[in-house]
Amino acid sequence: MAHRTFGSVETRRSKTTNKMVGARARYRGPDGKRYSQTFGDRLSAQMWLVEERKLIDRGEWRPPDRRDVVRRLTVGEWAAEYVESRSLAPSTYRNYTRMVRVYVEPTIGRRYLHDVTITDVAGWHAQVKADLRKRAKALGRTNGDGAGEASQVYKFLSGVFRAAVTAGLIDTSPARIVGAGRYRRHRTPVVLSTEEIEALATALPEKYRALADVMAWTGLRIGEVRALRRRDVDVRDADDAAITVAQNVSQGGSGIGAVVGRPKTEAGTRTIAIPPEVAETLAEHLRKFAQPGRDGLVFPSRTGTVLSEGTWRYAWIMAREKVGLPDVKTHDLRHTSLTMAARAGATTAELMHRGGHTEARIAMIYQHASAERDRMITHRMIELRRSDELAARRARKLGEPGDDGSSREQS
Repeated sequence: MAHRTFGSVETRRSKTTNKMVGARARYRGPDGKRYSQTFGDRLSAQMWLVEERKLIDRGEWRPPDRRDVVRRLTVGEWAAEYVESRSLAPSTYRNYTRMVRVYVEPTIGRRYLHDVTITDVAGWHAQVKADLRKRAKALGRTNGDGAGEASQVYKFLSGVFRAAVTAGLIDTSPARIVGAGRYRRHRTPVVLSTEEIEALATALPEKYRALADVMAWTGLRIGEVRALRRRDVDVRDADDAAITVAQNVSQGGSGIGAVVGRPKTEAGTRTIAIPPEVAETLAEHLRKFAQPGRDGLVFPSRTGTVLSEGTWRYAWIMAREKVGLPDVKTHDLRHTSLTMAARAGATTAELMHRGGHTEARIAMIYQHASAERDRMITHRMIELRRSDELAARRARKLGEPGDDGSSREQS
């Protein structure tokens, strides 16, 4: 018997010839029971122990006699388990469970995980796109063809298969359609002018005007603003005022109201400086409309709870219609703020902080907008220079006097 750090390998020999005829590997599992398996050679037994130890280290170990049952999971069963095993925001959980119910379970969800091929996934994806395109047409949508939702559904299923690979249920993911998870939005976010922001804020009910100003100057998400409490707002000194994001509001789903929790990522927890004018507006709002006490909501609903998504959406739609900006969305306030920060010279790291982003590529979207503006400035400079050169040439041709009073006629 040769003992190892994990488990042991026993060489088995013939009773008549004393030659090695096999090897048996043994180990004690996390459940306290002993498990063994016989192999034709010692190396295979050792490799089996290595793989069993890996499963234990990753927290994916199951008794060997139960693994065949696990491998017979359908895509739908595994997708549901995948969703339940993750720590998700209520809105994300609601979205994922809907995808499983609507797009996975009725079709590809009935297949066993290890039976699904790349061709199966490609066919499923094509059908999802066709169904969503048909639905968009039936609803008379003019701003989309369902491609955005199709890409999100594909990304979800791709994550389900990747998790199955990690869990050792399948060897490779069949979700390998190049570009299926990418989508370029048809709508380009709007960068609002100062006058437009002021008009929208003025058109809102008085108790929501400060909300629009906060989003436009800090770049906070609407869920982050709705979750603000008095302790998160420091306007004691208008020249050094700031807002701290410590919570976020998301919708829990049908029958579930607003759910308040921590931001999705560590980057979401941040403190943003606000200009004196906004600090003064916010201070006035706190005096008139916020709930009392450190834990009082800054923008409470009429009943004293967190401002609902539907209530805010209705107020916003009425305001944008009133000022003649029917296509402007709430998110455009955040987009405007981050774009202006980029134009003001904010670095990628600074934009990531202001926006609460975890990925630099998201912050660089706003820097791209700044780069476009910079390119416009460059072209204007070139035009001015060419204009000056043209004027100088005309002056030389006409023989106009130079700066020293002498004539500059052609020789």
